[in-house]
Amino acid sequence: MSMSVLGEPPTPQSERRADWEPNAPCVRYVPCVPTATRVQAVQDRRGGRQAEETRRCNLRVGAVPNAAGSAYIEQGNTKIIASVYGPRQAERDRQQARAEGLLAVEVLFAPFCTKEFNREENEKREILYKSLLQGSLESVILLERYAKTAFDITLLILEDDGAVLTSCLAAAAMALADARVEMRDLVAGATVHLLPDSGRVLLDCDREEERSLPEGSSVLHLGLCPRRGHLCLLHSVGPLPPGPFEQMVLLGKETAEAFGAEMRRCLEEQVQRRVAKRARMSTGQELQEISALEEFPEDFAGVLDDGYG
Repeated sequence: MSMSVLGEPPTPQSERRADWEPNAPCVRYVPCVPTATRVQAVQDRRGGRQAEETRRCNLRVGAVPNAAGSAYIEQGNTKIIASVYGPRQAERDRQQARAEGLLAVEVLFAPFCTKEFNREENEKREILYKSLLQGSLESVILLERYAKTAFDITLLILEDDGAVLTSCLAAAAMALADARVEMRDLVAGATVHLLPDSGRVLLDCDREEERSLPEGSSVLHLGLCPRRGHLCLLHSVGPLPPGPFEQMVLLGKETAEAFGAEMRRCLEEQVQRRVAKRARMSTGQELQEISALEEFPEDFAGVLDDGYG
C-alpha cells in the first residue's frame, strides 16, 4: 500500500564526513523505554536492518560552489541538495516596519526522482513540505538579526527513496550553518512508522517498505534542536495511540540527538579543512590568527550560539 501524499515520510539522518567510508557500519539507535515494550527486531527488513536502525547516510557541506552555503545528503537512496543564497536586500514593499529578516523556502522534486508519484502529486508534496520546512527553519534562525534582508533556501530532491521531509530539514540546517547564518541550534530529524496490528515501530523506512505498509499504518515526522532539546517539527499522519506515540517520540528524539552530534562533527571538520587551506596560503601574523581558530572555530561557534544559554 502506498502512503498518502500527506503522509510521505521523512528520515533520520546519521551523517558522515565528506570522506565517507562506504563500508562504515550503520548507526543503530535504541529508545529509552522499558525492555518489555522495546521494539522487536524485524527479520524481513531489507539489508537485514533492525526495527530501530537507520539506513546508511552520507552528508557533506560545500556541495554547490556558487551558493553562500550548501549541503548534500544521501539517506539510503534518497539524495537531496540544499543551497542557501543571501542575505540579500528584501523587496521594498516588504521592508517597511520589517524588524526581522525574511526566509523563502523552495522545494523541488526532480522529474526523474521517483516513478511512484506523477507531476501533480509531486507539486502537492512540494507545497506541503515547503510549509512545514518554512515554519521549522524560521523557529531556529535568528531572523531578528537580519532586518530588511532575505534568505533563499532551495531543496532539490534528486532521488526519492523515502523519508524526504526530515532529510530536507537536516540538509537545509547544514546549508544554513555552512552559509554562517546565525541559528539557535542545528536541526536533525527522524521518521518513525507504526504498524497498526502488531504495534511494531519502524525507523527510517525506505520507499519499498512504505509501499508494503498495511492499511491503517501511521507515520511521525520529528525535527529536533539536539543541543537544546526543543522540537521544531512534529507532523503525523494516521492514528497514534498515547502509548505508541510516546515510544515513537522517544525513538525519534534519540535518533535526532545522535544525528545532530554527527552533523556538528561534519561542520567542524569542514571548518578545519578551510582553516588548513587558509594556513597553507598565509604567512606570519595571518598564520597565527588562523591557528588560533583550530581549538574551536569561531566562524562555526558564532553560528550556533545565540547567547541565550
